[in-house]
Amino acid sequence: MPFEDTSCPIPMKEFATSTTEHRKTISLPPECFWDPVFYRFELDAVWGRDWFCAGRATDIPNPGDYYTITAGQEPLLIVRQRDGSVRVLANVCQHRGQLLLTGNGNVPQIRCPMHSWTYDLSGGLTFAPGFEEDPTFGAPDICLPEIRSEVWEGFLFVTFDKAVAGIGKRLAKLKRQLANYRLSGLRSPAPLEFVRHDWNWKIYADECYHCTYLHARSFGSMFPVPPSAIDEECEYNDADNGIMAYTLIGRHLDASPTRTGKSLHPILPDLTETQRSRIAYITVAPNLLIVAMPDKVKYWVWLPAGPTASYLGVTNTFPEAVLGDPKFEEHARMEAEDLRTTAEEDLEGWKRYQLGIGSRFAPRGRLSGFEKTLGRLQDWLVAHYRAAESG
Repeated sequence: MPFEDTSCPIPMKEFATSTTEHRKTISLPPECFWDPVFYRFELDAVWGRDWFCAGRATDIPNPGDYYTITAGQEPLLIVRQRDGSVRVLANVCQHRGQLLLTGNGNVPQIRCPMHSWTYDLSGGLTFAPGFEEDPTFGAPDICLPEIRSEVWEGFLFVTFDKAVAGIGKRLAKLKRQLANYRLSGLRSPAPLEFVRHDWNWKIYADECYHCTYLHARSFGSMFPVPPSAIDEECEYNDADNGIMAYTLIGRHLDASPTRTGKSLHPILPDLTETQRSRIAYITVAPNLLIVAMPDKVKYWVWLPAGPTASYLGVTNTFPEAVLGDPKFEEHARMEAEDLRTTAEEDLEGWKRYQLGIGSRFAPRGRLSGFEKTLGRLQDWLVAHYRAAESG
């Protein structure tokens, strides 16, 4: 495992009441959101032993296209190969550990900025200045480590565990359920950008208990969310495979959180009437939220950056034809402005969680009947904690 193997500093018995097996489910211990020892344990238990989402392979369509991410302490380089495949490489020069590339772009080869060690797109070392005539130097044997990855419906998943079953098997049911959205053919207008924030990655755990309150005058004014509109028992839930979901039922077909109350972009052509009447919020643990809407699929990806820090990227995806619509940019700007206040409320709310959870008075509060997705996520997390602790 690439992450440090650390025992859990919290006794496993403390997590029992945070699972839905307990009739009165409560939140995780506050230390789970700030303790550095627990953070190291969790990097191994969750991020080192299962699949996590690393964005969309559709963001790098051409050979040499790349983008970079950091998951915990691991800088990764995602690059499109000349044969059309995608590889995930350690973004670390095999000379002395220099970070190789940053951001995103297109390169014919991968070159270290410090000493110009050069690698081809597959990670093989092709040039090491100063070693050309050294018979003891085995350049053909040096390459950037490749991390196991799979593309599922355009999303790129990564794992450091060589033994875990493929992500395609885990998400086979969800693929069938979302077939009408044609996920693999959707594309973002621009590559996903990650922004660093000062709160733990688990704070992004999605629930709609807050929708009626925090977003009452923003999202709720455009897409009313009374309790009767929230379906937490929707068909997308698949606890055994780490999928937690709820749907919001609109008051009419093609309802959307815009100032008009309707979707601004062309409706996805293959949706059923039921799909056009709902917005589905589907979490694929640990770090992907798919929001399936009548006119697009929005998604969120978050990554750990420390005990009290994380990266978040959010964007929308559309059919290629919609991106070429002359009114696309105008509608996209309108939608972004309509949801600006909602986004600001979320950021402020997440910041306040982190500021409060470190208090000596921070509670392990009872989860409400409108936080079933959170309880299901805690089940998934606790199962991973137990598995890691038992070896």
